[in-house]
Amino acid sequence: MRKKAIFILLILSILAFSSNSTFLTYTIGQNNKWKITQDAYLVSEVILEDAGLYYPEDMYLKDGKLYIADSGNARILVYDLKTRKISEIGAWSLFTPTGVFVDNNYIYVADVGLSEIVIFDKNGNEIKTIGKPKSILFGQYTKFKPRKIVVDKRGNLYIVSEGSLDGIIQLDRNGEFLGYFGANKVRITALDKFIDLFYSKEQKERLLTRAPKPYYNLAIDNKGLIYTITQKEHGDAIKKHNTLGNNILYLSRLESMVDEGNFVDITVDNDGRIYALTETGLIYEYDQEGNLIFSFGGRAILYDKNGLFSVASAIEVDDEGRVYVLDREKGLVQIFNPTIYATKIHKALNLYIQGKYIESKSIWEDVLKYDGYSSIIHNGLGKAYFQEGNYKEAALHFKVAYSKREYSEAYWEIRNQFLQKNMKVIIILLFVIFVLFEVGGRILKKKGIRLKIKIRNKLLSDILYLKNLIRHPIDSFYYLRKSTHGSILSATIIYALFVLVVTFDYMGRSFIFNLNTSERSVGYVVFSAIVPIFLWIFSNYLVSSINEGRGTLKNIYIFTAYSTAPYIIFQPFIILLTYVLTYNESFLISFGSFFIISWTFIVLFIGVKETHDYELKGTIGSIIYSIVWILVIILVFSIVYMLWDQIVETVYGIIQEVLYRVR
Repeated sequence: MRKKAIFILLILSILAFSSNSTFLTYTIGQNNKWKITQDAYLVSEVILEDAGLYYPEDMYLKDGKLYIADSGNARILVYDLKTRKISEIGAWSLFTPTGVFVDNNYIYVADVGLSEIVIFDKNGNEIKTIGKPKSILFGQYTKFKPRKIVVDKRGNLYIVSEGSLDGIIQLDRNGEFLGYFGANKVRITALDKFIDLFYSKEQKERLLTRAPKPYYNLAIDNKGLIYTITQKEHGDAIKKHNTLGNNILYLSRLESMVDEGNFVDITVDNDGRIYALTETGLIYEYDQEGNLIFSFGGRAILYDKNGLFSVASAIEVDDEGRVYVLDREKGLVQIFNPTIYATKIHKALNLYIQGKYIESKSIWEDVLKYDGYSSIIHNGLGKAYFQEGNYKEAALHFKVAYSKREYSEAYWEIRNQFLQKNMKVIIILLFVIFVLFEVGGRILKKKGIRLKIKIRNKLLSDILYLKNLIRHPIDSFYYLRKSTHGSILSATIIYALFVLVVTFDYMGRSFIFNLNTSERSVGYVVFSAIVPIFLWIFSNYLVSSINEGRGTLKNIYIFTAYSTAPYIIFQPFIILLTYVLTYNESFLISFGSFFIISWTFIVLFIGVKETHDYELKGTIGSIIYSIVWILVIILVFSIVYMLWDQIVETVYGIIQEVLYRVR
């Protein structure tokens, strides 16, 4: 009986513990993919359920008190976390408070309904209000609808105004306009660039409304750096601004951030870690450089559960690492406590920032026992090994963490050590090879011996004819058209070589320069390489038939294959270079690939001209019309593909109707 009671108590304990667990905690694992990890936070308490909050919009934590912008009740609710007492501020002064910030002396409230910033002292007495700036630089017709506010140590105000496209409004302590701070940049798409080529200035002004996206919310850390979030933005939704307004978070990363397009609030703890909250209740925690540590929380859809939210609106973090999240719809706050797992990761990150690499390494190794595939853990361990000088171990961990920039730095050190150790041997080997070729060549020349390999196999000879396209493309295309060289079979083999090189280029580059970030299958790459070729052959044949081109379908099939000669011959060397070079030398890879692809298109251009016997103008026209035909074919196929279900359903309905009438 006692054993049964103990078993029941154990089960109840587990259930009680699991009820405080968030729905799931995620992190980034190997190959930069999401994975479930250990619980990073547990809900310790739910507060203010009976405080009467009505659509609260914002929250700020200061000196053990929560200040909540209770927008629906036109007040600032103050909750003392220690005494559990509730008080309110501004009940007769505010209209629609949507933002609140508190410093050592004052409480600042952004009231979008009043179009003012209302300032109170710590006792709740109204000190003054700041309305629309009167400066000419601000603009006479510019709206001033303050939604969120932070204040730096000098008393300068940073305000997110509703619909403001020029950035954050910056005012001094007296409300004088200091300028706009850190505006978002306008993103120009490929369609925009295309329009720029053909539209006049008046047409672009009438049809295009290019404007930067407005900021949605902001925060300030203890160093005075401003953090912002932008909605409907991916990879750049969170920004960390320096004093000039530039995003230094972006400068510290080569890859895009893992983020969301519906962030509603952001905060920063004393150690510089960033916490961002989505409207759906997802909480993203980042390190100082913008690397994702955890993502947890979520939306309560079917039932209420600790750690889930209906509509989240604000987030705060205290000195102990506890996370406070405000639920606007339910009118309550949930408090998350960090687990041992999260605490150890935070400690390791802090030690690394302080330069205590050896201490951080031992903690990272300990945390690795909790989750052996977490990107942030391997990234931290790799940095510790790097600072220790163990570059090989660092590179291994950076590769697991998918940290290309850090891996490149470790690889550079490994390569540098190898060159320093073996430079003499490398120089001697190169010198010996040079001497052997030079001396051997002179001896053969002196004796009048010429090495010439005669290839008797016609197919092999036709395939090796590719090299002639490099040296003499015009003559080579002439002989291809006359069928002196080349055949359907040799062209087919060359296409296979081209597809092989494309696949190798896309999937076979080194980790640093890997293009297959989405992990496409080999079949997808092969299909993507073959389809454009056959679309080109078909389209160019149609165009040449109309424009009196001399080339037949067979000629087009063959010359297109041989036009890929520069890519087939030289691109493999660029791919091999990716295993030698680092990010700092990436311009060599980019320039080399661009040069080879450009060369290939030039050879294709010559092939069209010589095969169809066109003049320059006719060649350009043939290529343009062929491209237009390709686009038309793709468009028609896309429409048919999208309407395929309806077409099948219609045909099926007609058949059923016919069968019914026949009966």
